[in-house]
Amino acid sequence: MASFDEHINQAQSNLSFLDSINKSNDSFWDWHVTVSFYTAVHLINAHIAKKSNQHYRSHELVNNAINPFNSISTTKFSEELYTSYMKLQNLSRRARYLCHDDPKNRDIKAFLTYDKHFSKAIIHLDKIINYMVAEYSVNFTITNLSCIELKNKSLSNFKVA
Repeated sequence: MASFDEHINQAQSNLSFLDSINKSNDSFWDWHVTVSFYTAVHLINAHIAKKSNQHYRSHELVNNAINPFNSISTTKFSEELYTSYMKLQNLSRRARYLCHDDPKNRDIKAFLTYDKHFSKAIIHLDKIINYMVAEYSVNFTITNLSCIELKNKSLSNFKVA
């Protein structure tokens, strides 16, 4: 299974890819959101690998490991960080399956992904990156993004043009 460093390297690669696709496309927001989520997946898996030497293969097991209400977990997150990860996961589900990003919404119409959803994804991803930087002293290159919905947002790891 992948190590902490391998997950961090993959997250950095995903951020580089996000920078690249964002430069060449001011659409395809579904892919922007999906890359953002899978960047977070690697950051979370790095955290789990470092804290407990566990390696999970399903989103459900990862979600349980970081759930702040799981009293026996050694890898749980704060409620705020856990909520950010879950919201990012739900935005990715929306992008991939055209369903509403609120799992309780059972409306059968198609829900598309727009720049406002990408903005939300980046805000959540920024919180997760900030945690990793503070907790593990890892460094990430600032990712350049173009998205009108991100203008005037306070972000630590993203520069908005």
